[in-house]
Amino acid sequence: MMQITTMTLEQKVGQLICGRFGWDTAERDLAEGRVGSLYGVLGDMESPAAVAELCNHLQSIAPVPALFVGEQEQGSHRMLPRGTEFPAYMATGATRSPELAYEFGRVCAVEARACGFAWVSCPTVDVNIEPSNPIINTRALGDDPALVSELGTATCRAIVDQRGLTCVCHAPGHGATTCDSHLRMPTVDRSAEDMWEVELAPYRAAIPAGAMNLIMTAHVYYPAWEPEPGLPATLSRSVMTGIMRDKLGFSGVIATDGMSMKAIFDNFSVGEAAVRALEAGCDIQLSPEIEEPTRAIIEAIETGRISMGWLDAAVGRILEAKRFAGLLDSAVVDPAAAEQVVGCDEHRAIAREIARRAVTLLRTEGLPLSPAGRVVVVATGGDERLLSSVRRYCPSAEGFDALTQAAEALAVAATADGIIVGLATSVRGYNEESIRGDEALIGLAAQLVATGRHTSLLVLGNPYIAAQVPDAAVCMCTYSDCDVSTDAAVDALFGEFAPTGRLPVRVSQRYPFGSGV
Repeated sequence: MMQITTMTLEQKVGQLICGRFGWDTAERDLAEGRVGSLYGVLGDMESPAAVAELCNHLQSIAPVPALFVGEQEQGSHRMLPRGTEFPAYMATGATRSPELAYEFGRVCAVEARACGFAWVSCPTVDVNIEPSNPIINTRALGDDPALVSELGTATCRAIVDQRGLTCVCHAPGHGATTCDSHLRMPTVDRSAEDMWEVELAPYRAAIPAGAMNLIMTAHVYYPAWEPEPGLPATLSRSVMTGIMRDKLGFSGVIATDGMSMKAIFDNFSVGEAAVRALEAGCDIQLSPEIEEPTRAIIEAIETGRISMGWLDAAVGRILEAKRFAGLLDSAVVDPAAAEQVVGCDEHRAIAREIARRAVTLLRTEGLPLSPAGRVVVVATGGDERLLSSVRRYCPSAEGFDALTQAAEALAVAATADGIIVGLATSVRGYNEESIRGDEALIGLAAQLVATGRHTSLLVLGNPYIAAQVPDAAVCMCTYSDCDVSTDAAVDALFGEFAPTGRLPVRVSQRYPFGSGV
């Protein structure tokens, strides 16, 4: 096994670079030591066993065992074939349960590790104190530092217990931003004292507890911490080393968020960004390419801009993480075991329990609904999930698209026994409108409520939308529009269980933090 003392400069720099499974040259880059880790979303592969076999093959050609990482903020369903899908993380916040937060992390780690992914790509511990934040929103547990600290630490602890590497996002905090760092550079102009109490609270809780071993940076500018105008935390030595390492005592791996995101890419050259990230204290870089970052870092070492000791310290932290994960002993996984573990019944049951315990009733009148009556379901975009879920109880339920069938929906609703409106949203990078409620649907919801018929408004995603909707008989939040959350909302409407979720954010004066009937 190659040791740091026997590595060439090029091989050391290769350990810093995280490439992509999808690159045509990924296999060659790994075999030549030009990358030390790979990122990929492999949910379209044939099976979990196929993913495990691919990872085993790649490890067999790597001079140093590689770290593989995917996407697991809502479980493994996109990263792995048949992976377990969870609600958005804010749903876990609504449960108020450290035990369920732990179970979420455990399932993510077990499924990832079974297929060869030691770097488990969750959790997000940003404290979402900005209601209009377009990129964090339901990815966060909530807006209360104590809640985020307790549940975030539980999730991290579960990952570490499985000898996995956490991917704690987004250090030092992305919860107060008003724009998407995929599109532009956010600035958080808050005092250092306020950020110590809020943004850094989850890190102050988890780092001393030994529950974080890898954190991912925020491409966000913090004037209170960084004197150079417009320099994001990812490239700031004041933040990455001064705050995260020196002040908070974090000794694990720091990985950058994607270096192709416009907050970085539009303001710095690829090579200069790579050098400044390393200077700042980052270890692994999620790079848009290999050649330019590698050339620039090597030049910085050879000219003395960065010392060999600084580089060796970064590489040493990466190798220590790989040792902790057991990769230096054996990086091989069992494909047959992956088949049994990924998406198993136990894991799906945990996802369903989180979805159910997250359901939050803000208004409730006339529940449960009767499956015997005439039920109208209104949603947008041809989404059939809500209608299909309702038809489990009421096979004759009628569905309408709010965008193309508004008039028909109103006409039928006038004689309906129950109207169910689904207001679905989900956070999507590069799309700052994704969390906003559909104005046409909200307008139609007001007309449906005005009919006087019993109307249930299901806020399937961004809970802040609850402040915009009309007063209906029922207003319910699920924090997610995935299948298990949609089913949980419908199950609650028809009396399958009594919701116990509580708002993990302040929606409005009417619906403060902790609201729930």
